[in-house]
Amino acid sequence: MSKKLVTLWGFSLVVGLAACGVAIFFAQQQGLDPVRLTGDAKGYVLLAENMYNHHVFSFSQIEPFSPDSFRAPGYPAFLAALFAIFHNWVVVLLVQAVLVSVAPVLLYILLRSYHERAAWWGAILFTLEPIRLFASSTLLSDSLFTCLFLGSLVLLAESARRRSYLWIAATGLVLGIAVLVRPIAEFLPLLYVGYLLVARVPWRQLVLLSLILVATMVVVIAPWMARNHALFNTWSISSVGSYNLAAYNAPEYMKYHPTPEGLQTLQDFAGRQSRLPAAERLSLARAGEFSAVFWSVVRGHEADYAFFHIFKTIPFFLTDGLRDTVRLFGVELSSPPNITGAVLSGKVGELVAGLRQGGLAVGLLVAGGGFWLCVVALYLFGVYTLLRKKIYPLTFLLVGLVFYFALLTGPVSNARYRVPVEGFLLVAAAVALFELKSRWYDKASQ
Repeated sequence: MSKKLVTLWGFSLVVGLAACGVAIFFAQQQGLDPVRLTGDAKGYVLLAENMYNHHVFSFSQIEPFSPDSFRAPGYPAFLAALFAIFHNWVVVLLVQAVLVSVAPVLLYILLRSYHERAAWWGAILFTLEPIRLFASSTLLSDSLFTCLFLGSLVLLAESARRRSYLWIAATGLVLGIAVLVRPIAEFLPLLYVGYLLVARVPWRQLVLLSLILVATMVVVIAPWMARNHALFNTWSISSVGSYNLAAYNAPEYMKYHPTPEGLQTLQDFAGRQSRLPAAERLSLARAGEFSAVFWSVVRGHEADYAFFHIFKTIPFFLTDGLRDTVRLFGVELSSPPNITGAVLSGKVGELVAGLRQGGLAVGLLVAGGGFWLCVVALYLFGVYTLLRKKIYPLTFLLVGLVFYFALLTGPVSNARYRVPVEGFLLVAAAVALFELKSRWYDKASQ
């Protein structure tokens, strides 16, 4: 391992452990449990404890343990394995911070062959990015998923370079594990095959590599899919995607474009939800119903919904997440109007009035949002620079993967969901800065 990689990993490790220590300290100061700081974290810990103590995948706290299908098993299994070794949840939290500190190193390894300086400084910024640090300091799946995702891309790049069937098999295995941590990754093979194509892998090898990639990924996820088919009569991995369509996407769209039929559909759905036992409300067996509710709301307005969906991805790029993080630690903040919601609803006046109130919330919004606005502007210029220089494989990664996560996240976008690809945004921004610096020196020397 090169000295530069060791330096980067050491820096990431120190920063990650420091951030984790700070999060634990402030949580305890507020009388909070640092292990169960968020609702999602409480759910993951409960699933892990049931896996460890009762060998079941269930949210139930007492027998009978109803099988869960809302979450995928990868992250709870990871936590259960760590708990089986250390038997202390705070230690598990610290060990996770150590393990996921490798994420900036993987980012640098992946992109250094294209632009070494941009990859280095992008990795440094990624190491220091507050929401990545928060995600690695809490029991949330984002950091583990980011490591697996970036690891699979490192293997993919080596597969393309070596034309290696063994490396592509390893890529599929790691990607399969990533899918079981966050099912949003299940369509990534399409982009991975696209990368092999852009990397100019010969057609015959491209077909074989693609088949091996998909086959090895399926080997990993098939047992879980078979379990869901046996219990819930569907081969889907989890109910998260379909449930979000009914419980988040459709209601958010109705705020923007309310219709009597759509509002009635959502009211009926909410009524059914309230009458069901808790174990059935998120069940994969109801995935068809969730999808039907969503399509009943947007049918006849597909083009309008598409505009709404794309517009609501703006927070994916610009939200900093600082206000939500600060609130978790008991800091009282005012709540300025949702920017994209206010714009879509034509309530710009309310938005301006809210921003004029000032305070810590607005300060964090301006600082965090301003930073990411600059990053996104530089990202776009960086992508343009790479296209002009015909560095197509890197451009494909920086554009295809970023917009894959942005569009699949859609109206539920927040800073946490950007973590897997925000390293790409930062590296592209670094590319832009180096290009601007080079142009400035050229002009200055003339």
